[in-house]
Amino acid sequence: MRVAVPVGLGDEVRECNGKTSKGEKSASGSLDVARVPTWPHAIPSLPSPSPSPSSSSSTLPSPADRPPSPKPLDPRLITSPSQITAQLLLLSKRESDLTLSLNSLVSDRSTLDGALLRLQNLGSSVDRLVSQIDGRFDEFGSSSRGLGLQNGDSGEAYDVTDVFGGEAGEGLGLVERVTRVWETSERVGGKVRRLDEEISRVREATDIVTEVLELKNALQTLSGSIAKEDWESASRACRRAMNVRPDVLEGNFAGAVVPTASQSLPPPQQLEELRNVLLHTFRAEFDAAARRKDQQAVSRFFRLWPGIGAEEEGLEAYGDFVVDLVKARSSNAGKPSSPVYYLTQLTSLLEAIAHIIDQHQPVVDKYYGQGRMRTVVGRLVGESDRVVRGLVEGWEEERRVGRLISETKQSKFLLLHNPALLPPLFPSLAVPGTSQLSLGSLATATTSHLPNLSSASTLLQSYAPGGKKTTTAVGEQRTATPQPIEEEPQGPDPRDVDRVLGELVALGGRWALFRRFVYGRISEDEDEEEEAQAKSTPPEINGDHADEANDQTSTQTKKESDMEVLEKSGSQRAIENLLKVYYEPLELWFLRSSIEKAQRLDSPELSARPHLSSVLDDTFYLLKLVIQRVLSCGSLPTLRSMRQRISDVIDRDYTQVIKRKMDAVYSGQGTADRERDRSKEQRSAFIIYLNDLDVSADYIERLLDETRNALPQVFLEPELPSVREELGTLGELSNRFRATCKTGLEQLFNQLIRPRLRNLLDEVYRDTTYLLDEDGFAEADEADIVRKRFARGWEILVEGYREAYTDHNYQAFFNLTVETLVRPWEKMIMNMRFTELGAIRYERDVRGIVNFLAMQTSFGGPRDKFTRLQQIATVINMDADEDPEDFWSNSGIPWRLSKAEYNTVLEQRQ
Repeated sequence: MRVAVPVGLGDEVRECNGKTSKGEKSASGSLDVARVPTWPHAIPSLPSPSPSPSSSSSTLPSPADRPPSPKPLDPRLITSPSQITAQLLLLSKRESDLTLSLNSLVSDRSTLDGALLRLQNLGSSVDRLVSQIDGRFDEFGSSSRGLGLQNGDSGEAYDVTDVFGGEAGEGLGLVERVTRVWETSERVGGKVRRLDEEISRVREATDIVTEVLELKNALQTLSGSIAKEDWESASRACRRAMNVRPDVLEGNFAGAVVPTASQSLPPPQQLEELRNVLLHTFRAEFDAAARRKDQQAVSRFFRLWPGIGAEEEGLEAYGDFVVDLVKARSSNAGKPSSPVYYLTQLTSLLEAIAHIIDQHQPVVDKYYGQGRMRTVVGRLVGESDRVVRGLVEGWEEERRVGRLISETKQSKFLLLHNPALLPPLFPSLAVPGTSQLSLGSLATATTSHLPNLSSASTLLQSYAPGGKKTTTAVGEQRTATPQPIEEEPQGPDPRDVDRVLGELVALGGRWALFRRFVYGRISEDEDEEEEAQAKSTPPEINGDHADEANDQTSTQTKKESDMEVLEKSGSQRAIENLLKVYYEPLELWFLRSSIEKAQRLDSPELSARPHLSSVLDDTFYLLKLVIQRVLSCGSLPTLRSMRQRISDVIDRDYTQVIKRKMDAVYSGQGTADRERDRSKEQRSAFIIYLNDLDVSADYIERLLDETRNALPQVFLEPELPSVREELGTLGELSNRFRATCKTGLEQLFNQLIRPRLRNLLDEVYRDTTYLLDEDGFAEADEADIVRKRFARGWEILVEGYREAYTDHNYQAFFNLTVETLVRPWEKMIMNMRFTELGAIRYERDVRGIVNFLAMQTSFGGPRDKFTRLQQIATVINMDADEDPEDFWSNSGIPWRLSKAEYNTVLEQRQ
């Protein structure tokens, strides 16, 4: 064993002992105490003798304390006396250092003796370990008890001879003893493994013999049951034979044991042949029972197919059976010319399919497993494809919808493209020299083609903010309109289009309802499968929400894939094509033509508050009707397409037409004798149009809210978010209505109100000054002339507007008027000068006007608009001894005045 000794210690030891053996010191300065063989296990540490007190008091010098050795030097490089002198000094210093170090070592002999004693003890311990491991005992007969030979509880050692027998264990080392134990265990374990293998082979052979006997018995029973026509027993025997493992069925032992004199074929061929006999018999008996309409026999053989593993063959036969049932139920006679013939035929077909699914799905799920009804649904949908294709072709030919489409394309909608041809709301607004349609032509040429527009007011009463409206007699208001121009009727009869649209919506709705029914059945199957899987799977303590979300997504994806049997069917394509080719263009034509007729019959309703016109209720009656029909089709692609088109039609034919009517209100010139009445009717007409737009925004929001809350039960559950999104996009019409209304309101304000505001201010402050002494202040305070003049002028300015406007429009009109009034008011006040009492009077005038305006509204006062005027009053009423700069910085007032304006107001005080 090699023990590391501090560098330099070996030299000093050899010097102290006076001798050293060759090879005792290695190149690294280590001392060879003993050489021991390498052993992978750790040697336990041995206690070392306690150091003596003398040794504890002094220690060996550490390597850091010893003088460093000089660097090697080539003598040939020393060429001068000075270099020789320097090197001599270094050597002398080195010699003195070494002398001191050796003296300290020699003087501390106790430390060296203690180290040598510890090394000797360690060497003897290593010798004992070597003898125990290698099995070499010393001459005194000491023996070792190897590892693992101790009595666990008492610590009593077992004799080696007890384990290895006699004197065989004497002199054996640990390695040899372990090797012999391992060899003995391997011999015993090998015999046990061979015995287990033989037992398993015996069991396997027993199982094979048992299965072969079961196979032979099952085939014999199957053959005998077929001969007796006991199909239930034959089905059970066939299932028993099919449950035999394929390797046993096709093995040599079965081939040698199973065949008999009457059945000499190998077992696989026998089973296949007998199973084919069952399949052929079941199909023949099932078809015969179906022709006889023997429900018990049909059910009997339908339940036998799964017993022999022939689910696909059973579902195929059952699919043919239910298709025949559908053909029988959907072949009711009727006249194609009947308005409800095609709808009745489609309804009968889908009801028959739904009835079969509803009644037979539990039986199919019970005997064939969950989800197997989808195969039958596919067969039924295939039959519906054939019937629907014939219905669509017959409907197109019988209804002559191609002619209707061609006629709708001929419609020009001239009145919508040129609203100047429409009659005005009031007779005095008619522009001389222009050709406009009269009421007579409207009543005779268009009323018969309109839907029941008179019912619009009743239908939309809940929307109207002013209660029931009474329509002014149109004939009494338009007696002075010019002679009508001749108008040739264009486009098809709206009544024919309305009938076709109703039939198309009903056809689409029936198919959508059938899709929803099938989706519900598929969803039930998926849910039941998930519940069964959840019960069979043990719950996790810490479930992963991401995995749960992924499961839900995969379930939804599976449902959508299952619905492909409908989504990619010919019936779905036929219905979608029917809606796209015929319904969408006819519905748009119907909406546009009805809006055009509503614009023609537009008349004011001055008896109601606010003032509105009939076009509002008529248009939204039509819009509600169209939206309900689009949703009732139950087609998401149709909804997406129609939503954009309906938005364009309402914006172009309703909003923009009203805007152009507003632009035309003040464009014409009337006669001088009726100028006053014309001006009043111009204002009334403009306000009516603004109110129509404002109420239209409320109508569209309420209409869509009601539609969202009561969506037709025809869309699938995954489609509902997209449906609501499309309706939300349609709600953008509300913003367009309000934007056009705001523009028109500003136009009316600039036309009628803005020019009069300056005169109002001039009248209010006529002969008014704020350079008041005590007498002038008392007189002005008693007269309160500024507030009274403002109240009188304001009443004249807004006369008639409050009753005519809607609440929202009047609020916007009020705020616009106040904002426009305040700006020149501030400039006027900035040019005035104030005494102390005049400043107090000014503050009271402003406060009185603000209170007056606040009493005129129910939506909040205009105090925010007067903030700058009130801050001017605060500044000019500031105490004379108060520092203006400190007041500006530390008053806590959120100033609307700039610093320059603040300084200007300060200079206005006298």
